[in-house]
Parts: sequence; C-alpha cells; structure tokens
Amino acid sequence: MFGLMKFVSKYKENFLLASGHFATDICQGSVSAALAVMFAHNVLSSNIEVSYLVLASCLVSSIIQPIIGWLSDRKPRPYLMALGMFVAAFGLMFIGFIKDFYLLFVLITCSGIGVAIFHPQAGKMSNCVSAQKKGLGMSIFSLGGNFGFAAGPAVISLSTLLFGLPGIIAVGIPALIMIIVYAIRNKTYKEYAERELAEQKTKEYKEKEYIGGFIILMLAVFARATILIGLTTFIPLYFMSQFNLSAQEANFNLTIIALCAAIASIAGGILADKYGFKFIFALSSTILIPFMALFCSIEQSAVWATIVLIPTSLALYGTLSVSMVLGQKFLCRHVGFASGITIGLGISFGGLTSPLLGSIGDTYGLNYTMWTLFFVSILTCILAWLTPNIDKLRKEEALNHAKTKEQVTN
Repeated sequence: MFGLMKFVSKYKENFLLASGHFATDICQGSVSAALAVMFAHNVLSSNIEVSYLVLASCLVSSIIQPIIGWLSDRKPRPYLMALGMFVAAFGLMFIGFIKDFYLLFVLITCSGIGVAIFHPQAGKMSNCVSAQKKGLGMSIFSLGGNFGFAAGPAVISLSTLLFGLPGIIAVGIPALIMIIVYAIRNKTYKEYAERELAEQKTKEYKEKEYIGGFIILMLAVFARATILIGLTTFIPLYFMSQFNLSAQEANFNLTIIALCAAIASIAGGILADKYGFKFIFALSSTILIPFMALFCSIEQSAVWATIVLIPTSLALYGTLSVSMVLGQKFLCRHVGFASGITIGLGISFGGLTSPLLGSIGDTYGLNYTMWTLFFVSILTCILAWLTPNIDKLRKEEALNHAKTKEQVTN
C-alpha cells in the first residue's frame, strides 16, 4: 500500500491529467452505447443512422484537433483542457431528450468538438510532466481515457435502465467536477508548459524531426482507428443481432473492451520504455491479427465471442499509448500538433470510416463488417513494421553530433 501511495504521489500530475482524460472520454466512449439504447428505443432506425451520428462526433473534430495542437505549440493554453471538457459534456448530456435526427447530429458534433479541444493540449501537458518516463507517463494519461471509455457504456446502461433515455445526462457529471479542478490549477499547468519551452531553447542542439516516419506512423494509426471505432460502434449492435442480446447486455462488451484497453495501455507503455516503442507497436499489431480472425469466426456463442474479444482488445489497445509517444518523438519540436493527430485525429479517423462499415452491415450483415475490420488489421500490421525505429535514429543522431563536436574541438 505504501508503495502504491508513493507511486501515485510521484506521478500526481499524470494522474490529474488522466482524471481529466477520463471526464472527457467518458463522453466520447458513451456515444456508441447511447446510440445503441436509442436504437433499441426506436429513436434511430438503422445501422447507417448510427454510423452517421458516430461520424458527427468525429468529422469536425478531425479538422480541429491538428489546429488546436498547432496553437498549443505556439503558446501554452492549458485553459483549453477545461473548455474542451465543458463542450464535450454539454453536447452529449442532453441527447436523451432529443428525437430529431438533425438536432442529434448537431449536439453530437458539438461533443466531438469538445473532445478535439481537450486532447492536443492535454497530450502535450502529459508529455511535459512525464520527465524521462515518457512511456509510463503517457500510459497513465491513456489509462484515464480508457477508464472513461469503460465507464461510459456502464453509466449509460445503468442510468437509462433507471431513468430511461434522459438518464444519459449522468455522463457529464465527471466533466463538471474536473472543470473546477483544472480551472484552479490553470496557473500551475501554464508554468509547466513555459518551463518545457525554456528547456527546449537551452538544448545543446535541436533534434531533427522525421516527417516521413511520422506519416507512415499516422497511416498505421488511421488504419488502427478504423478497427477501434468500428468495434466500439458496432460491437453492441453485432451482439444484439448475432446473439440476440438486449442493448444493456450488449453494451457490457464495450466495458470489457475499455477495461482491457486500460490494462494494455499501461503494459504497452512500460514495455515500450524497456524494449523500444517501435518494437512493441509492431508486435501488438501482429498479435491482433489471429485474434481478430478467431473473433469473426464465432457465430453461435456470445460467451466465447466475449472471451475472444478480451485478447483482441489487449492487442489492439497495446499500441495506443505507444503510438502517442512515437508521434511526439517523430515531431519533437511540435509535440502539441503531434498529440492532436495521434491522440485526437488518430481516433477521429475511425469515425470517418464508420458510415462505410455501417453500409456494409446494412447491406450484407454485421458479420461482414467484422471481417472487414480483420483485413484492416493486416494493413495495420504491415504499416507498423514499416514505421522507422525512432529510438535508434535518435541514438545515431546524438552520436553524429558528438563526433562533429569532437572534430570541431580538435
């Protein structure tokens, strides 16, 4: 117990940022579960309608997140974290009172914008406070988001069971609490960001950015996002149609996915600090393939499908915190921009592909949607192995600098 308290005290700032991530991502993670319940209540009538609303949470967000990241690189703006939480919560809390599809689209878009505002600045701040343990620090930050995704479906299921669709309002409560905490700590976060900028300016030499490597990484992240969002969007509907479960029973699988994500993110960060970020990223992507194939092959048993979903989720989310740090390493002088893409746009991209996956589900059945995600997992694996080893490149860069300095001195 004392060791745990010491660990939490040492990484206090990371856990506070993780709490804000929880409050934001409980909103993002609730979207699919809330839409599944609304589908069951006949507010929504098709898979394509569900997928368009998931697209709404991602579309504008995809444009905004890199811009927010760029702005945070130019000047510390920690207040964006509290603002993002507020907008994310406000957009989602009241959808249970709405039956008009277009108004739902507007509100869910608003929530997606809030998520977009939060992630780039929060990801950069997490990098600032993580010192030398970037993998562990980012894993703690990711842990908050994963628990948010895990809690979202559980909160939706319980609150709608007790209060009907208006119970969706409960998902905004954590954000309202953390907004107050972040407002109080805004000055402290600004000091962290300014200190990081000062340290960058006093470095002996400026590290090179590897844009080509970042692009390959992003292609892998975008492919993975298609799987990630595809699963979280259609898993409830898949279990409802394939195994005849209720919406609340099917949403339980989203909680399982997110709990596995929390474990995998921490494990991935710790292993990446020890064995290298590129290796763990590529290894997890490889392990994902056979488990995706096995999951898609199960046609009769909901229990076995849920069991296989566990290692599938562990492999999928084992790359999450690792890819965040990889992006920041590739674009070391534009950490906010890198965070906006890897953390934010990297997730939102999956929403852009969800209408296609929904259309496949409506036309051929959701089992075909799952097999589509399997083939995307193969593409993700190929791109992961093609991603350059940034840690090796940094060591070579430092060695070349030392040799050049020695030659100048002599």
